[in-house]
Amino acid sequence: MIANATSLAGAIGFVIVLGVGFALGRDWDRTLISAAVAALAFGLIGRWWILLWIMGLKSAQAEQAEEQERAMREAAQTEAEVTEEAPTA
Repeated sequence: MIANATSLAGAIGFVIVLGVGFALGRDWDRTLISAAVAALAFGLIGRWWILLWIMGLKSAQAEQAEEQERAMREAAQTEAEVTEEAPTA
């Protein structure tokens, strides 16, 4: 997933800069060099962003699991308290 996102970001950067270079009427060599540098920059930024996104998702999942566990413990404790308070006949 990380490799795909990095490659996609690099390709997007390459295409954007290539298109802008041709739209501005720049020479092939200058446009290709700029596009290659942009592909590297976009790829690195894309990799950073996807790693940040994945870490956020993992953190949210861990918090959700902790909250679920806490709710189950509280429910079990409440149930035990209700059972203790019930009068025996």
